[in-house]
Amino acid sequence: MTPQQFAGLKERASIFRHDSVTLRAARLKKLVQWLETHEDDVVFALQRDFNKPKFETLISEIMPSLNEARYAVSHLKSWMKPTCVRTPLTLMGHKSYVRHENRGVVLIISPWNYPFQLAVVPLISAIAAGNAVVIKPSELTPHTSDLIKKMVEQCFYSNEVCVELGGKEKTEELLEYDFDHVFFTGSTAVGKIIAAKCATRLISTTLELGGKSPTIVDETANLNEAADKIFWGKYLNRAQTCVAPDYLILHESIAEKIIEKIDTLAAKHDGQNKGYIISERHHQRLKDMLDTPEDLNKKTLVTLKTDSLSHPAMKEEIFGPVLPYLTYRTATDLNALISVKEKPLSLYVFSKNPKFVDFVLNQFPSGGAGVNSLIVQFGNHHLPFGGVGQSGNGAYHGKHGFIEMSHARAVIQQNYFSILRKLLMPPYSDFKIKVIELFKNYIS
Repeated sequence: MTPQQFAGLKERASIFRHDSVTLRAARLKKLVQWLETHEDDVVFALQRDFNKPKFETLISEIMPSLNEARYAVSHLKSWMKPTCVRTPLTLMGHKSYVRHENRGVVLIISPWNYPFQLAVVPLISAIAAGNAVVIKPSELTPHTSDLIKKMVEQCFYSNEVCVELGGKEKTEELLEYDFDHVFFTGSTAVGKIIAAKCATRLISTTLELGGKSPTIVDETANLNEAADKIFWGKYLNRAQTCVAPDYLILHESIAEKIIEKIDTLAAKHDGQNKGYIISERHHQRLKDMLDTPEDLNKKTLVTLKTDSLSHPAMKEEIFGPVLPYLTYRTATDLNALISVKEKPLSLYVFSKNPKFVDFVLNQFPSGGAGVNSLIVQFGNHHLPFGGVGQSGNGAYHGKHGFIEMSHARAVIQQNYFSILRKLLMPPYSDFKIKVIELFKNYIS
């Protein structure tokens, strides 16, 4: 990217600040139309990059992107409308409201694991909020990145949205520009680097990171249902999913039963069509976690009993088809296993005991949570999606994405009773103090 290109984006963003609902919706509709007519292209790109099955591409890449865009189009008018708020009696005569205005030029740095959806959904939020956008897709999925570039060039002018291809050096180059907001999805380690770089110029960030998301199964859970869902969560995208169940904490009375069920499901699907582990480096990283290294491209899933949190599989986010599990007996055991870890992106609990569920949700914070459910919280655009602490900051999807990509501007306007200003002007007489005393304990 050249300084001239960036200047063009800045200029366009200043125009977008006051454009109409109709113009913003028109840009989103172009994207909807492209998605509706290029489904096969997206499927083919993902197959070439890491053999992603068509079914998974449909449910985890295309459908979420289409639903997000259509939802934004249908709700954009209400989102853009200024929101009136109450004005306290002490400010009588004023009208107060919030305008959601664009941030300016937004940089979206997207990852390789869901390379299409995790570039397009933030793009939808940014466009809905009236921003100009630069997308830096992952170099590890080159066919999908090329397709995203083609999509953007066919839907938008170059000073509205553009795509910059390349690796680490390209990201470093882009971060030298004065973006108004940076939206990053990726690892916590890289997220810290992005955040530090942006902090030097006070650039706001949305960091969608990850972490070791625990899945707790107690003795009251429906074991068949829990096993099915846990297996699916690790099968989907070869467990290269930020909200996948990272490790299991199982009540000791049911641990062997549920692991047997999960192993049976895994063996049943060995050799079937499934996505690849993204690279040999990641494959080796996963093998190093195992007690007896195996070729994970030939296995659907490897379960792994661990005795302590010091096991290699418990030290970092797994992001692959390895599923360590520990057992617990009491709430104290649970606390010792979870509280020592950083706050995860997701937490899951399978139980029929409402009191136990409440205990888990109250005791262990996370970005999001699932109760007798797993991963699908990501698919509800009425819910905010984002992390907390080391798993990220900020949230998006639906209206939450529109707000995240906007600046909430407070506006107060005096319409009448301007004479009250005289109360605030010096000199500060005893009479004025008595008047103020009348309002001191008033809450509105």
